[in-house]
Amino acid sequence: MTESMWKTPEVRGGESGHRQATWAELFFDLIFVVAVAQLATRLVENVSWSGVSGFAFVYFPIWMSWIIATFYSNRFDTDDLGQRLITFAQMLTVAGMAASVSDGTAIQFAISIAVFRVLVAISYTRVRSSLPTARALANRMIMVMVISASIWVASVFLEGNLRLAMWAAATVLEIVFSMVRSSRELEAAVPLHMDHLLERFGLFTIIVLGETVLAVVIGVAHAHWVASAVVFAPIGLTLSFSLWWIYFEVVTGSPLEQLGGFRPIVWVLAHAPLVMAITALGVGIEVAVFTESGQSLEVAEAMVLAGSLAVALASVGILLVTESASDQRARTLLSRLPVILLVFVVGLLPIAAQAVLVGLALVTATQAIVDVRVSRRGQPL
Repeated sequence: MTESMWKTPEVRGGESGHRQATWAELFFDLIFVVAVAQLATRLVENVSWSGVSGFAFVYFPIWMSWIIATFYSNRFDTDDLGQRLITFAQMLTVAGMAASVSDGTAIQFAISIAVFRVLVAISYTRVRSSLPTARALANRMIMVMVISASIWVASVFLEGNLRLAMWAAATVLEIVFSMVRSSRELEAAVPLHMDHLLERFGLFTIIVLGETVLAVVIGVAHAHWVASAVVFAPIGLTLSFSLWWIYFEVVTGSPLEQLGGFRPIVWVLAHAPLVMAITALGVGIEVAVFTESGQSLEVAEAMVLAGSLAVALASVGILLVTESASDQRARTLLSRLPVILLVFVVGLLPIAAQAVLVGLALVTATQAIVDVRVSRRGQPL
């Protein structure tokens, strides 16, 4: 804890040197990963087109909650008692999200999301009263959080597609408000601490990658340690290891240093499908490992496995495009297309699930080797 138990928010972006994520922030991230794990469990129980769409639909507002809180803590968190209490209250709402991701608890999910936004607004109220230079940004965020929370609460009184439409509207509103020019100017006026922000994104990504390891362990356990599961589980993990290598060797976060344009926003938003795809990939690997030797995957199962890997690779490609020079972006984007298409082709082959795993592992590992070699030579990807 800091020297004083109660401190007013401070602008943290101008601090020099490395700023490490606090223990409270790490705890906060782990609570979010619990919600992610719950979503993965829901998908395992319903590996179908409706299951995938429901998984994605619920994932985005949870991920946006993490983004909103992370950017606040990066700019203003002083880790005092007041902010810790707010953070712990936010953790309770995230636990509520995790406990209500099933279809029968939609009202509880909406209330948890709404309360989270209210707590973020309270944090920005503290900023508004103590930091005149950040008051305009605080006012904007309070307005967005209150409107979003109101939409989520209003959705409680609706049913079916109308409720889902309200959820989508609230999520889109938060994204759109971050992209309008006036909001980008307000955000650029209050600096971010780049090292700290990159560390938070990296930590969250690596924790979710760890979930894929857990999924493989569960797959082996469910298969009762049969020979095929034991042999092919490490091959499935090669997918996770390769994605780890690609992301942490190649992605730099350089667009965050230029807050004036759309590149930073695209860089941040590209992490949503990336993390979502990594989560779904763990489910796909678990299903493939658990599949009886020689048996092929159902189409929906194959699409969860290959489709999530393709989305993850495409998301990394978008990150690399934002980090490329303007004359290299088209080349960078086109260079990712062959491996993405190859992943789909391998995933949909009418062959044994274990053979699909081997093929996808070889493709991803090859891409990782190419990316790392090119990156270490200092050449554009």
